[in-house]
Amino acid sequence: MFSKIKNFYNSKVKKSNQPQAVVRADQVEAQQQRIREQERQRSENEYRQEHPEQTIQENIQSFEIKTNRLKKKLNIAIITVFGLIILVFLILFFI
Repeated sequence: MFSKIKNFYNSKVKKSNQPQAVVRADQVEAQQQRIREQERQRSENEYRQEHPEQTIQENIQSFEIKTNRLKKKLNIAIITVFGLIILVFLILFFI
């Protein structure tokens, strides 16, 4: 008889030896951020698969922009080197 009461009581009352699931706010925010990041990556991948011509065009434009930037830097470097060479010859010739 006492065992039935004990079983009934144990079934209604939570056992204290089970760990309680308490999650800190920063952990919840980090989890939500990971979920958002995964969703963003998934949607980007879907877009890339649906519109491959768009990604190819973006890559070409990106390549052209980088190439033009390098061309400008190279032109500045070449002009600077020639200017310094002329300056050195002028100094050596007149001294």
